Amino acid sequence: MVSTSLPVVAVDGSLPTPPYRQIVDAVLAGVTSGSLARGDRLPPVRALAAELGVAPGTVARAYKELEAHGTIRTRGRAGTFVAASADARADAAHQAVRRCLDTLLERLGYTPDEAVELVRRDAAARA
Repeated sequence: MVSTSLPVVAVDGSLPTPPYRQIVDAVLAGVTSGSLARGDRLPPVRALAAELGVAPGTVARAYKELEAHGTIRTRGRAGTFVAASADARADAAHQAVRRCLDTLLERLGYTPDEAVELVRRDAAARA
């Protein structure tokens, strides 16, 4: 399947998560859910930037990060394609969950160690 648009990608300027990170997370979520499969074509940087109302550099940064992790591959003028296979979905899911947790901890003002201790105390209280 060759797609030219991303499923459910939107950039929300009211979120504390930077726009490039929202794009990365949307692509990772697509790979994780299977709505983006190996070989699917992603929109060109300028086209996606225009669609989302962001600067082309924002999309380029997201694509660069995704490429560094092996999720996508850019083939020059041929375009940008999903490179992750079904085996990579678990890794993509782990990365997405970790970023969500990092954002939550930052918003709440907890360190990871403090959060783990809270979970342990809660688990002990429930036992």
